[in-house]
Amino acid sequence: MNTPIPALCRTQHKKVHGVYTVNLKPIGLLTFLFILGLFSGFQLFKPPQAVIPAQIGSITVHTDFLPAEYAGYSDIHRRVRLIVIHETDNFSPGADAQAHNTYLHSSKQADTALSWHYTVDDTEIYHHLPDEIAAYHASDGMRAKGGNESGIGIEICVNQDGDYQKAVDNAAQLVAYLLQNYKLDLDDVKQHYDFCGKDCPHRLRENDNWQNFLAQVEKYLAS
Repeated sequence: MNTPIPALCRTQHKKVHGVYTVNLKPIGLLTFLFILGLFSGFQLFKPPQAVIPAQIGSITVHTDFLPAEYAGYSDIHRRVRLIVIHETDNFSPGADAQAHNTYLHSSKQADTALSWHYTVDDTEIYHHLPDEIAAYHASDGMRAKGGNESGIGIEICVNQDGDYQKAVDNAAQLVAYLLQNYKLDLDDVKQHYDFCGKDCPHRLRENDNWQNFLAQVEKYLAS
């Protein structure tokens, strides 16, 4: 049984003065549609452009990138696939986001392969590394699609003179912002623990704090 060929796919013939000629219009249309499909596919799989936020909600974001010559600046360009949550575990008074930014930029850190992208406290956020550059924060080397290679590292301050719950809320706003910009899902928010078994973020891992944190992120995603 012969299957009819759709009209769009048929090469049309026309007899003129006893000679058959070919109508190339359908072929040209198919070629155009093929090229359009390739372009659309490229745009679909193209990584979202990296962002440098100055403000998230009412929270000021300070951009102060590590010098490119520092060991913590990997210069490995990657696609953002994950958000990795940490806590600083530094309870000292004054150990806020600015203090951790100063620490990362100190000369003694120049030869240390340690870095993350954002530090969040109860009043502000510091942005230490471009989002498209892999950092050293998840303790898993540069494993393909792992925490370092694919994740944006976020440290939440736990200094005793700060408001920890407010810092967590600010982090939830940052995570929601990043998920939206990089077209990620809530399932892409991970703990440091997921990559090396370290009890981090320690306080968020207690009781149902992690689920409550994800619920906060979901609330900001919906707003």
